[in-house]
Amino acid sequence: MESEHVWLSAAIGYLSLACWMVVMFPQIVLNYRRRSGEGVSLAMMVAWVVGDVLNIAGALMQGLVMSTVLIASYFLLVDSTLLGQIFYYRVVYAAHRAPKTPAAPADADADADARPAAAAAAARRATRLQTALAVVLSLLSVALLVAMVAALAGAPAAGDGPETDPKLPASQLLAQAMGTVSAVVYIMSYVPQAIQNYQRQSCDGLSMWLFLLSLLGNTTYALAILVVSLDPEYLAPYVPWLLGALVPCLIHVVILYQFYVY
Repeated sequence: MESEHVWLSAAIGYLSLACWMVVMFPQIVLNYRRRSGEGVSLAMMVAWVVGDVLNIAGALMQGLVMSTVLIASYFLLVDSTLLGQIFYYRVVYAAHRAPKTPAAPADADADADARPAAAAAAARRATRLQTALAVVLSLLSVALLVAMVAALAGAPAAGDGPETDPKLPASQLLAQAMGTVSAVVYIMSYVPQAIQNYQRQSCDGLSMWLFLLSLLGNTTYALAILVVSLDPEYLAPYVPWLLGALVPCLIHVVILYQFYVY
């Protein structure tokens, strides 16, 4: 029976991997067609890449099932690709397409000139805000990792005497810390996107499929772990990864609702 559960877990895990293999394609294609990366929150993408690195490191150190490691590795690949695309369209492509400002006629309407300037200034402020959020998320993830490792490494073993359980190996403590911080980063990462959508009152430039497939990928990712066993001892090492998969589903629903409203 246990081997059947393992095979079922593997099958569901690869279904989740299949979802994540295509999840970014609609957004990448949309960005390419629009020649723009403005619809996707920069802070969200930076947080995803940071979370991916911690996720892979923690999963490898913890010795989790292979589907978990494969999915985490693919996360890093596609997230880095999308982040690079966003950077290209926002910085490199935008710089090449910057229009030359023609000389304004003497009788030009001042209001007509002021409106584009005001819109450009608002766009620059929004970009600076997203960049600041990205930096804050990156620094917060590192700070949480350092604090958690220090706290876990310094925690005394329960009880006294030679018959008490030994402390967990340092590598396992570090793996748990990485998994926990990765979960926190993933959970926080979707908030800037929801805020950006709300501020713009629009989901223009954002692919709905990105969040539909993310929702399916996260649920099957968690299910691949849960079908093996619900024994607390088995689930304990997976708790950070389960939280990192299931809690963002709530924010996925919020963002999908924004698509409906806007």
